[in-house]
Amino acid sequence: MKNKVLIIIPVRLASTRLPNKPLVDICGKSMIRRVYEQAVAADLGDVLIACDGEEIAAEAKKFGGKFVITDPNLPSGTDRIYAALQAIKSDAEIILNLQGDLPNIDPKVIQAAAQAALQHDCDIATVASKIKNISEITNPNVVKISIAETGRALYFSRSAIPYAKENSADFFHHIGIYAYKKSALEKFVKLAPSTLERRESLEQLRALENEMKIFVKIVDTHPLSVDTKEDLEVVTKLIAQA
Repeated sequence: MKNKVLIIIPVRLASTRLPNKPLVDICGKSMIRRVYEQAVAADLGDVLIACDGEEIAAEAKKFGGKFVITDPNLPSGTDRIYAALQAIKSDAEIILNLQGDLPNIDPKVIQAAAQAALQHDCDIATVASKIKNISEITNPNVVKISIAETGRALYFSRSAIPYAKENSADFFHHIGIYAYKKSALEKFVKLAPSTLERRESLEQLRALENEMKIFVKIVDTHPLSVDTKEDLEVVTKLIAQA
């Protein structure tokens, strides 16, 4: 599997809820450095930061991270990874989009997404974990998935899906990693934003609405996505205790 996968971390400095989010300090290292190091630890091949300007590029230089500066006006992380891919020469079969705000992500979760893309008939592979904290089921910031028995994603939503008559039914927490077949990434970025995508503010619905196959691999744990100062405090404590 090594060298069949290229991990690209799309990063932009602007953040409405947590200023300069990629550069915040977490136990002596910047957030983007921690994400980059977890990606390297997955040992899948090259790791690249697709950044939006010199500030993040300068941070990457400090810790020896590979980077490409992309247009700061690109509308999404997926557009940013595609721009980075076009700027370099890569023979990778799988382009893995790893969000830059997952500083405590387990490298095994990254590996699971890549393996799923290589091993299954799909355009895109992603990962999810079983929800254990019931408050997450109704939390719109936690994206849920309806998954077919084959592992194919049927729908993503901020609502509690699928409906369950029994309290014991499982719900799944989507983890924002996407392992694209290269041709699928090229197709995706040329598609216009879709109706459901705009309604849910979930980019992956564009793929489903255009009949692209998304395979979901279930994993045991999910990382904390750092979007607010409160999230940062929680993840800092988790990393300090590790």
